[in-house]
Amino acid sequence: MNEIIYEHHHHQDPKFPIIFHYDTLNKCEGFTMHYHENIEILYFVKGNGVATCGANHVEVGCGDLLVVNSNELHFLYTASMELEYYCLIADKSFCESFEVDVEDLILQNLIKDNGLVHYMEQIIDEMDKQKKHYKSVVQGLVILLLAECYRNYSLGQLQVSDTTWNHKMENVKKAIIYIKNHFSEALTIDDICKHVGFSKYYMCRVFKEITGQTVVEYINFLRCDYARNLLSSGKYNVKESAEKCGIPNLSYFSKTYKKYMGNLPSKENI
Repeated sequence: MNEIIYEHHHHQDPKFPIIFHYDTLNKCEGFTMHYHENIEILYFVKGNGVATCGANHVEVGCGDLLVVNSNELHFLYTASMELEYYCLIADKSFCESFEVDVEDLILQNLIKDNGLVHYMEQIIDEMDKQKKHYKSVVQGLVILLLAECYRNYSLGQLQVSDTTWNHKMENVKKAIIYIKNHFSEALTIDDICKHVGFSKYYMCRVFKEITGQTVVEYINFLRCDYARNLLSSGKYNVKESAEKCGIPNLSYFSKTYKKYMGNLPSKENI
């Protein structure tokens, strides 16, 4: 059975909430089943394969767009020697700022639309050439792409079936929402359990099962990601960022920050 992982998305530039890259999946490689809260669109340019999105299994090939909805389990394998595609991931909060509700509205997974492909190819061109103001242009194109998707390929409101997995997922989502609203405070697992009404044993076990992380690991990731945004703004030094993100102990903050962000906070470009 494939391991199921909750995937965190890390933006190198906090002011550019788009992840975009080119990927190749070979016959001998595996693709781990995972999910994330952000919407993802894959544009296939070579080869063919099969994508599993939730309960749907769709064949994909050159010129196709595959939409992975928010919190949708997905898996991809290639039916050819290589499957090549571009991956576009738009941050949930960025989408919602333009009234695109990626969490509650769902799109059909497989889309064949030359107009949408044209938007994607414009995004590819901008990301490749990186002309002046390309990040602003890309963000505009992404919103146009998503708006057209939701206008023409929406399946309506998400209907959550009464399954064990979805029940666990909903419980963990409640905890995640609470954590996101309080991670910069002196937050404890007991606080979270009290708010969402779970026992500590259940909370720790199910959270790890669904996200692949412990509750503490998830809190620390959010804290360090927030601190990185503060440091990148140039308005806060390391000590101030540590205090504001909820890790006032500088030694522990530096160690934790390096673990999750890859650099010491003092080495970040400000």
